[in-house]
Amino acid sequence: MKKTAFLFFISLSLSAFGQSVQEMVKDLDGDSVKDTVRIDSDSRIIVCMLSTQKFKKIKSGKIQKLNFGNTLVATKKGFEFWNDFDRSGFRCVFEYDPKAKKMQLVQMRRIDDILSYDYGEKAKGKSSINLLTNQYVGDFYKVNHGKLQKIPTIKAKMTFPKTYLETFTDSVCFDYEAKCLALYKKFEI
Repeated sequence: MKKTAFLFFISLSLSAFGQSVQEMVKDLDGDSVKDTVRIDSDSRIIVCMLSTQKFKKIKSGKIQKLNFGNTLVATKKGFEFWNDFDRSGFRCVFEYDPKAKKMQLVQMRRIDDILSYDYGEKAKGKSSINLLTNQYVGDFYKVNHGKLQKIPTIKAKMTFPKTYLETFTDSVCFDYEAKCLALYKKFEI
């Protein structure tokens, strides 16, 4: 009986601590009143309720490829929405725009670790774009004659339309991935 109770307790603990953060309560709009942002997995959207908007539900567009491992992470000025897949993932950073009085997508990061299965953690490719300055930076690897080779850091200007939470969908992430891959392919042999 003690063994069963112990296993139940361990299972419950792993379940509670192993889950991703689906809801976050913190001041997002800078008025010292806590706001709420959450992932609605059933509807496949992000929902945000800001005190400056009288806690009206602000809903993102549909996230077509919402993965099980999605999570919210607090940042100094807002939050990150992580949507990870088997070998890649996106990090979307939202901050409050006081002029528009909305949560704005200000940065995207992409991780591609397809090569790390064969070449280890050092082969993980990464890129980011600052959507306020349109500055893109990418660090990737390629395999040349069976050897891992880092390609030169890619720095480029990349523009996207201004995106607020209510117009956000994961299509912007996949557009970013396509533009990123087009830059990467310039270094393929």
